[in-house]
Amino acid sequence: MPDSLYDRDFVIWSETQAERLRRLAAGERVNDVDWDNLIEEVETLGRSEIQAVESLLEQALLHAMKVAARPDDPASSHWRGEIRTFLNNARRRHTPSMRQRIAIPDIYADALDAVRQMRLGGPQRPLRDTTNLTLANLLSRDLDTDDLIAAVSAPTP
Repeated sequence: MPDSLYDRDFVIWSETQAERLRRLAAGERVNDVDWDNLIEEVETLGRSEIQAVESLLEQALLHAMKVAARPDDPASSHWRGEIRTFLNNARRRHTPSMRQRIAIPDIYADALDAVRQMRLGGPQRPLRDTTNLTLANLLSRDLDTDDLIAAVSAPTP
């Protein structure tokens, strides 16, 4: 029977479940593990880790697009620093099993949509509508910020 503590106080519920699992792992007979909610939370935890990496990659792309669109903007230097920070954080949080679950073209499209909705002011340089960047590109320590900015910039005629 699910523990209503799950709905009332998630922190206490999670601590209680952890203790019950420790007892179970130690060989003690435990009958009050909230299996249904515990299984759901473990699944959710995995999905949230993927979403965190996707969000960091989207933020890196969005900042690269802002620099590409407005290279002379006073905030450009700040945006450049953010690109590296977001990519470093994504690299640290990424795990190999995420490779098949992270769709860079979708993340790129979301970042492009977001930056196009921003009111950056003044004339803007065009951005690429699609990307050939890969997850491996974005997670590589060798990816130079200028190269990423160039990769999101539309080619000049």
